[in-house]
Formats: sequence, structure tokens, C-alpha cells
Amino acid sequence: MNIRLQDVNVVINGTSRYNGNAFDTVHVETLLCMDEPLPAEETWYVPNGSSVPPEVLSFFKIAGVDMNPKKASTILQGTEDIKKQSEESNLEGVIEDSARFLLRAVMEKTTLTPISNSPNTYLLSYDYKIYPVGDSSDYELKILVPFDGLAVAPNGGRVQITVMTPIAAKVDPKLTKGIDENNREISESISAIPNVNRQIVSFAYQKDPLFTVHYRY
Repeated sequence: MNIRLQDVNVVINGTSRYNGNAFDTVHVETLLCMDEPLPAEETWYVPNGSSVPPEVLSFFKIAGVDMNPKKASTILQGTEDIKKQSEESNLEGVIEDSARFLLRAVMEKTTLTPISNSPNTYLLSYDYKIYPVGDSSDYELKILVPFDGLAVAPNGGRVQITVMTPIAAKVDPKLTKGIDENNREISESISAIPNVNRQIVSFAYQKDPLFTVHYRY
């Protein structure tokens, strides 16, 4: 199964301006066009919108785990031996397995919604929170596409992302970037929307990029 197009649209609301710089809220809408139907039984886990303690987020970073959508069949893959790992003093293995269990606790199972009269086309939406970087008023959104378990079609497949940042937030062009599978940088486009005092950041690419949007108040 390959992706012909994954179009990700993100709206970040600056709730941190009203909650003591605790968190901003993120809403993600994704249009997914595939070259063949997804299996009816296939499901993904997406963030459930709950608040995640900063200590858990730090643990995710140490373990190399992110909160992007994960296939239900793989989210806990490899964790069956956590007891054995601990008995063998395999700290690295225990950290990775523990992080996956913690990740499962802040995710919920969902299915992609088929679009009527649009073969192999699906929608997915979810919400979550992002937290300030350290003690600053800086925030960083990270999105990895395509979804876990899917691949971009080699003959013209495309992924793209559009992020609307909060009111009065200023995007940092030095820290905002895309990184492709060969660790090369992907250029972003940053546009202002003067009437509402927001900025839009957009990227487009054709294979497995990681996108980072960094803004501050």
C-alpha cells in the first residue's frame, strides 16, 4: 500500500496565552489518498488529547518515541520481553519497552474514515497538546509523515503539510525545517496573514520527511 498524497493541515491555538503558558492545543486534519484500499480491519492509535506530564514527554525523547499516529498492530510490538529485559539488566531495552506502554496510555484507537465516492481516499483528525520548550515561551511542533506502516509511492507520491500558528506567534525560520530520510533539509514556506496576526508554514516532499515548526510569543 502506497500513498499517492498525504495532505496534513494543522491548526495551533495559542491557549498558552490564557493558561499561564501551560500548553497550546493542536488540531490535525489529514487527507490520505492511497493507491489501493486500506484493509478494513486496520486501525491506528492517535493522541487522545489528554495532558501528558513533562516527565513523560522527556522520557519519550530519551527513548526515541514520538506521539505521531501508530498502527495498532505495531504500537506495542517488541514489548513482550520487558520482564526478561529487566532480569538481564538491559536498561536500554526496558526504557524502550516502557516508553511504548506509556505511549499506549496516552493514545486512543481510531480508524481512517473513507470518503464516499472517492476510491482509496480517507480522512483522519485528532487533537493533542504541545508544551513550552523548557521554561521559555517557545513551542515546537513535530510531525512525521507518512503514517506508521505506510510508504510514499515511488512514482510521484507526495506528502505535504500546512501549519497555522497561533495569534501573535512568530515562527523561527532557523529552527523551523523539514528533514528528509537522508538527513537533508527541506525548505519551508512562511507566509503572514495580517488580518488575524497569524503565520502559515508549509512544506512539501516526496519521501519520509520529519517536519519541525518552532515558534515563540
